[in-house]
Amino acid sequence: MMSHTIRSFVLFSLLPLLILYADPETTRIDFYYGIAQGNYLIGDLEGAAKGVEQMLKLDPNYTPALTLNARILLDLKQPALALSTAEKALKLDPENSEHKLLKALVLGNLNRREEAIQVVEAVVQSAPVKSKHHRVASKLLGLLLMAEGNPNEAAQVFNQSYLNNPETAQGNLVLAGDAYLQTINQALLKNDFHAALNTTDKALELLQGQTNGDITVQQNTQLHILRARILTQAGRTNEAIKDLQVLMRKQPDNLEAILTLASLCATTENWILLQDILPSIAATPEFQDIALYLEGRIAIHNGRAGTAREAFELGLRILSDRPGKLRASMRFYRGVCLMQLGRPQEGDEEIIQSLDDGFRPETEKEVILASRTLVRARKTHQAIALLEAITLNRVTQSTEAWNLLGRAHHAEGSITLSLSAFNQSLSIQSDQPETLALRGTILRKLGDLEGAAADIQKALALDPANPAFTYSLGLIYLQSGDLTLAQKWIAKSAKKLPDDPGIHLLHAHLAYNVEAYRKAQNALETYLRLVPEKTNESAFYLEYALIAQRDRTRALDTLGQRIAASKVSPLLENFLDYARSTLSRKALLDAAGHAESAETAQRQLCEATYWIAQHERIDGNHEKAQELLRLTLQIGSPDYPEYQFAQWQLSLYRQRSSSGETATAQ
Repeated sequence: MMSHTIRSFVLFSLLPLLILYADPETTRIDFYYGIAQGNYLIGDLEGAAKGVEQMLKLDPNYTPALTLNARILLDLKQPALALSTAEKALKLDPENSEHKLLKALVLGNLNRREEAIQVVEAVVQSAPVKSKHHRVASKLLGLLLMAEGNPNEAAQVFNQSYLNNPETAQGNLVLAGDAYLQTINQALLKNDFHAALNTTDKALELLQGQTNGDITVQQNTQLHILRARILTQAGRTNEAIKDLQVLMRKQPDNLEAILTLASLCATTENWILLQDILPSIAATPEFQDIALYLEGRIAIHNGRAGTAREAFELGLRILSDRPGKLRASMRFYRGVCLMQLGRPQEGDEEIIQSLDDGFRPETEKEVILASRTLVRARKTHQAIALLEAITLNRVTQSTEAWNLLGRAHHAEGSITLSLSAFNQSLSIQSDQPETLALRGTILRKLGDLEGAAADIQKALALDPANPAFTYSLGLIYLQSGDLTLAQKWIAKSAKKLPDDPGIHLLHAHLAYNVEAYRKAQNALETYLRLVPEKTNESAFYLEYALIAQRDRTRALDTLGQRIAASKVSPLLENFLDYARSTLSRKALLDAAGHAESAETAQRQLCEATYWIAQHERIDGNHEKAQELLRLTLQIGSPDYPEYQFAQWQLSLYRQRSSSGETATAQ
């Protein structure tokens, strides 16, 4: 249905025309017409309809009665009957512009706006430019175009109508402004900032120099502020600030312009200008909360986190019962202050709460601050959404943003996306040791051990003292099967991290396999001292192997004592029985192959065959040992340490066999 604006316009703009052209043929018809028209004007549609009925009985072709009847039927929500009545009047007087406009109005109510527009355009073309019919038709055409979703064309019609009759069509300025605003909004929905700015400039040009009434002044102001906001969205913030400064020179008390400018200053970190305009905001009692927020932002910039926190907390007390964007922003920056004051856990909690309350980071710094917290809190899905908005859309060239995106994807298990993000970060700045190490870790997981080693070595060149890098390099060499280099780098990590039990245990295993038994014993003792309880069972296997080389009986007794003193798996107990020759190898492996999942069974079998091989190797049963080591490779996976250990020991057997050495345990 036609909008209420169009209906109201026609009733009050067309009605004088309808009355103007009334030409009663008899006194009696004139009497009934007066009654019907009076009833219609006071809203008595039933009384008006009766009057029209009497007139049409006297003269079925009396056009004033027909046009009045069409309006009544329209108000009675009978547009189809109204149309037939209007068309009858137009047929009786085909050149009458009033009848044409009435028909267009009814067509609009029937949602036949294209036909209505054609009818009205014909009136605009035929009626004299200064005539009332031309003004009425122009206004109706503009309203129809707006209803049809063509606000830009509507604005041009309203604009031209005003230019044709500026002394009598002031209302067209308001309508043109509304049409331009609709056009601007349509452009913004498509992110077409160029079109939005062009339309805004057209609207401002229309209003330029107009001082007739508060509405025109208000429209002019709103358009200037809107233009500044569009420029901001288009990334032309400095231009937006200049536009607002010009507006404020003309309207120094315009608080909306001041607040908009303050917001832009905070976004662009123009703290000097913000400090200049802050007193105008602080002087207005109802804007105390905004003033405190801006004071806090300035204090953070000046390195006064404590002062900033106090401002935000006072602002939050003022806003205690008013949740919204400002409150969420204050919570976010209070969290930032807490981080800077050495209270990271509270800071993270506050930042996460601000995001839950609706805070949406707008600047690159805010996105990075929020994403750091989200990654730490393992809310990586939220972090990815924020970071992709500024990285994939080319908003930033921040190495940290790409780095955080890589970490978030890695935490989500998206290895390929993580690698891509790290590549992008390193393409911007290559000398990032942490990022190089992270990429190296991913390449290792993907099997590109050469690339992984290259990345970690670059990271070590940039940060030679970092034990995490030496550890990563050791893992790479372990996975590549070079246990000598793996032992070398893990030993360096263990030296730098004397209280890390896991590294010492891995060092012990590597040293044992490269036959550096004293180093293996020292590393194992360090591990057992650090973890006297809940000990990894591989330490007990290794302890048995190291002692058994010197004294098999003591090795069995030690392992038995460990089992008695600790809560261990049946697999370790079965191994002890096998070493005591009270359980067969088949029974041991059968038991190891039973587990809740196939993966666990595979892992247990790989571990069991490897340690049985060590027992046979120590006993001098080298053929059995090699057989078990080959079985370890068949069962296991390159990701398992025992797989790499077995492969290494088999290579030693081959080397010694080819050189004629005796393949005995050293």
